Amino acid sequence: MGEFLNKGKKVSNSELFKEVTFNVGDRRKVHILFEEKKRSRNFFSKGKRVLISVCFAVIVLLTVNLLSSNPVLALSKLPFFESIFQFIGDSGLKGTSSEENQLVQQQQTKNGISMKIEEAAYDGKRLSISYAIKSEKPIKNFTSSMVNAYIPLTGFQKEHVISNDHFEQVSDYEVFGYSTFTYATSEMPEEINVDFLYRGTTDFFSSKQKQFKFIFEIPLKKTSKMDTIAINKRQIFGEEELILNKISVSPISTAINIEYKVPYKNNQEVEAPSIRLLDQDGRIIKNVTKGSEWTIKEIKQENKWYTLREANLLFEPLDKEIKELKIQLFKNKNIEDSVHTWIKSIGLNEAENQILGLGERGTMKINDIEQEGNSAIIRYEYNSKFAFYHNFSPLVLKDATGKWYHGIERERKYLGNDTYIVEEMFLDLPKEKIAVRYLQEKAPELIEELEIKVSSDEINTRAKTE
Repeated sequence: MGEFLNKGKKVSNSELFKEVTFNVGDRRKVHILFEEKKRSRNFFSKGKRVLISVCFAVIVLLTVNLLSSNPVLALSKLPFFESIFQFIGDSGLKGTSSEENQLVQQQQTKNGISMKIEEAAYDGKRLSISYAIKSEKPIKNFTSSMVNAYIPLTGFQKEHVISNDHFEQVSDYEVFGYSTFTYATSEMPEEINVDFLYRGTTDFFSSKQKQFKFIFEIPLKKTSKMDTIAINKRQIFGEEELILNKISVSPISTAINIEYKVPYKNNQEVEAPSIRLLDQDGRIIKNVTKGSEWTIKEIKQENKWYTLREANLLFEPLDKEIKELKIQLFKNKNIEDSVHTWIKSIGLNEAENQILGLGERGTMKINDIEQEGNSAIIRYEYNSKFAFYHNFSPLVLKDATGKWYHGIERERKYLGNDTYIVEEMFLDLPKEKIAVRYLQEKAPELIEELEIKVSSDEINTRAKTE
């Protein structure tokens, strides 16, 4: 690991940390100092947190090379990465402070598999729960087959909940992850009781796959305050209309309520429109929706029928550098376009400094590869008007058996002109015959005429008057 954190510095005494005690607050403070990032996490929060000195811990952490056969995996075992949110969470979860997290720490074990839920973050729109799964036998082709959070509220409708699960297998026996649930209701209680259901399997492709299911009962309190601002902006293009109703912000998330109206067509082809958010410089903040996240109904206005799609979409928090939000709508191309997608690959040892064409999606150039043991850090330049479409990275590795390896994004820097520098970590790689797998495919259709812009000043002004 020293090769990635402190090149050239070696400490052989693996017992050193036994004399150092880190509490939860220290871990987070050290993480903040180590990252050396100062940012404001939304339009309304510009205060700076005062950090108590933990100089001794910082000196130890920055000079010690923990003995590990997997230098990248060791990142997850450092004290300040004991928080799973800080290890693999999005920017909102990585930035959570002690008062914005609730430690839940419950554990269950069954048939050689144990699952521990670690922490939760809840702001009334978004509930995220982190977990660690360990197995006595090696885990292969892990997947989560169901995540659900049941809240016994009167009149609460399940279809207004969007759930997703993000996990990383960090060793042959261990998986880290977090599940996020987004709620469409206008007002969620300060305190809730949640039944958190997680069901998965340790080998999805095996006929003898080992399935497991755990249910945790968690009492939760809001850990962050969310402010909701009515916007009511709309753009019209022909008979199509995009409406931004409101924006909600908290230290851990940004949510927008948006509607898309088109004339009703009998047996119309499903276009599965997508929304993304950019800043004033064209930097993609995030793509937020696939077709499944829209609720769809037919309405009649002025003696004409329309299809109305509505979505409550979750983004990461907005920092102080964002002066303007640009909301764009895409229409996914017809399924027939998939026949025009070409799968390409090139050996990882040949890929450095090669420009890889992604068809209409742009180009990718791998600038630097650091490999040690069964892990790697890869830095690449990504040029695309449709970068990270549906949040997908263009970089996937493949071994000789055809198994895919997805990276953990550690850093993303926008250079302007639709160009990004990205750094990703890859774990549990084979020692040889690794290839870079990439696609050459058509781009989605951007409806520029439906773009909605809203400035941070406008949001701040409306927030003060409400």
